[in-house]
Amino acid sequence: MVLDGRSWIVPPERTKCYLAMLRPTQNSPASLSSSSEAAFAHRFYEPRRYFSTASEWFLALYIAVLPLMQWTLFDHFDSTVVVADAVFLAACCVFVVALLRGELTWRPGGFYLVLGFYAGVLFLSTLAAADRRASAGKLFVEAYVLAIAILTFNVVRSERTLKLVTQAWMVGTVLTVVAGIVGVVLFYCRVRGAANIFLSHYGTLLPGNYPRIRGLFLNMNMCCNYLSVSFLLLLAMRSVGWIGRSAAFILGAAIVIAAVFTFSPGLGGLALGTGLWFWADYRERGRGVAARNALLAGIIVAFAFVVSMLVSPPSLFGPDERLQLPHLQPSGRLLCWQSALRTTWHHPWLGDGPGSLPASVDYLTASGEQQHLGDAHNTFLSIAAKDGMLGLAAFAALLIFLLRKMHLQTRGSPRTVLRTAVWIGLLQALVYQGLGGSWEHTRHIWVLIGLMAALQADGTYESGYLCVTE
Repeated sequence: MVLDGRSWIVPPERTKCYLAMLRPTQNSPASLSSSSEAAFAHRFYEPRRYFSTASEWFLALYIAVLPLMQWTLFDHFDSTVVVADAVFLAACCVFVVALLRGELTWRPGGFYLVLGFYAGVLFLSTLAAADRRASAGKLFVEAYVLAIAILTFNVVRSERTLKLVTQAWMVGTVLTVVAGIVGVVLFYCRVRGAANIFLSHYGTLLPGNYPRIRGLFLNMNMCCNYLSVSFLLLLAMRSVGWIGRSAAFILGAAIVIAAVFTFSPGLGGLALGTGLWFWADYRERGRGVAARNALLAGIIVAFAFVVSMLVSPPSLFGPDERLQLPHLQPSGRLLCWQSALRTTWHHPWLGDGPGSLPASVDYLTASGEQQHLGDAHNTFLSIAAKDGMLGLAAFAALLIFLLRKMHLQTRGSPRTVLRTAVWIGLLQALVYQGLGGSWEHTRHIWVLIGLMAALQADGTYESGYLCVTE
């Protein structure tokens, strides 16, 4: 509304309270019925929030284009700069303008304390690193992912914005599953190798007449991780009525099909997340036996995938390029875990620096590819090796802060239901899948972290609006 020549933000649900605070004028009668007050507010008290609205849409656009990772702008600091990163920079600029114009307020909360603790340890680790130049460059990447969480935390503070960013995630999901399914179809149409950009290499799996997709992501594991979160958000959207039954069923089936063709250990996370969701859902409906069965099935499948990460088939070809009889051997992941533990042992408190490689393993894959593995293939060991036990403690504090409130409800307000989906999503995509992958720099994970913090902040939800007083 416009008051004293200034533009004020008044959410419609608070209009009655604010109307009572205003003196009667020609455009705001002293006594209005409940129905007329709402109509009056929507017509005359429409907020002028050009830049705050733009920041919401830029954040949504950023989330929608996150899967477009194969089209890079340039590489720097051992990281790939993609289209989404340019969108994020624009989103930050618009957000800052909205703050300066008073259209948004800086959201308070303890979230900054745990982020600051983590950032402080990263800075100390950089100072103590053997290669400070490389670690200083990597520190920019660390700052970027922290900024993703901060921007999401500050922008998502209303049900309208929550719906917008969730729908944007579904747009990215549609792009991903379409690319993945197209990749499968092209594979069986004999379009393979570099000509089929939607497929990944076989990695530690035995090669065969089957496709292993990555969609629009850089690898199959990241694609599966993203889709496992998408499936939970889809269940939440269906629960609150933000998507129709037929559309949800078709998209859900497509997500599962695409995820299966990644042949990734992350499928255990998809099973665990689905089991947790239906455990909470059946429990609310008083179906205790079905709830326990759903949870037990999810845990069993998740455990089976953890076991599968420990061993792998050997290469079909030995060093002399002869076929070998199949037998099991320690997986590349297990060897990387051991290497990362050795790095942590030698640099226990502040690690070897953010720019270092946590592991160093030469490995011959089942498909006959000789690889040098520098990634820890474990989020927690990766952080411990690069940032030390202090860094691991800071990251653990962040997870505890985000996951401390376990109120799993699949029915109720959109905020309640989405909080359940995001909580389960973080647990399975970061904690569980973090056992077999390093996700501490993954963009969509940090969007999820900021979203979880926004939904947990009870006292500041809808707090971006300025108060009107006499």
